[in-house]
Amino acid sequence: MTSEHLDPDLSGTRTPGRRPEANEDRDNSLSSTLIRGLEILGCFKVDEGPLTNAEIAARLGINKATVSRLCKTLISMRYLRRDPNGGFRLAPGLLALSYPILSSMKWRQQAIGLMRDYADFAKGNASLAVFNGPHTVYIQTAGDISNFPHTPEVGMTMPVPGTATGRSLLSMLSEEELAEKYIEIEQAYPGALERYADRIARGMESCKKNGFCTAYGEWRPNIYAISAPLGRSADGLCVTLSCGIPAYRARKEEIEEDLGPRLASVAQNLRLFNIFGTE
Repeated sequence: MTSEHLDPDLSGTRTPGRRPEANEDRDNSLSSTLIRGLEILGCFKVDEGPLTNAEIAARLGINKATVSRLCKTLISMRYLRRDPNGGFRLAPGLLALSYPILSSMKWRQQAIGLMRDYADFAKGNASLAVFNGPHTVYIQTAGDISNFPHTPEVGMTMPVPGTATGRSLLSMLSEEELAEKYIEIEQAYPGALERYADRIARGMESCKKNGFCTAYGEWRPNIYAISAPLGRSADGLCVTLSCGIPAYRARKEEIEEDLGPRLASVAQNLRLFNIFGTE
């Protein structure tokens, strides 16, 4: 459930599963017990096995007795389960929590046909993504994932500053919204905004001028990414349309001159279809 990223500038800057404000400046009006329980759920990483009581305690910096009590509660709620070989795993009950969110995004299904067509043409994987704090999160995917270094799937997150998807989403924000988002990013990844300032600025400008932006091997060295702002849903979510392509399948020139403009056209067609029902 943690953000998956390989860029060293965006890794290791925060404890997995913990919000930065969960340490020193936590609001005293918040429930620390609830926060700790949710932090446990956030400990689990992609392609990682079960976690023991001691491993969770070490990651979160809390005692094992507290972890044991919270895990027992989460098991009773069907959000955690015991692994037959020991330790804990996330349980399918968590998927049920996402159903009301995904079912309210019926416009995702209207986009899937064009997404699949584009992904097939580009020999990559197309996705819809929205903000999740300082990260982006996939809400729909389509396309070929053979030979991908990871499995694009609904719920996968990426850091905003180091990705084309993040910069595309940033390009849709007002000045006030952008300032608030930058605060979130800086809290999660101190110094990242300064390191990525030029690339963020170029990406946002390209989205506004050309309808898309690119990132070559930034998030993952063997993935070329394109992202096109799609618009805002009726309930206020900024949505972007992205495509990841294994680097060996496309040249940068092809992306800039053909695949990028094509993705921008797909986004424009979806807006003309009024998929968000806002017109």
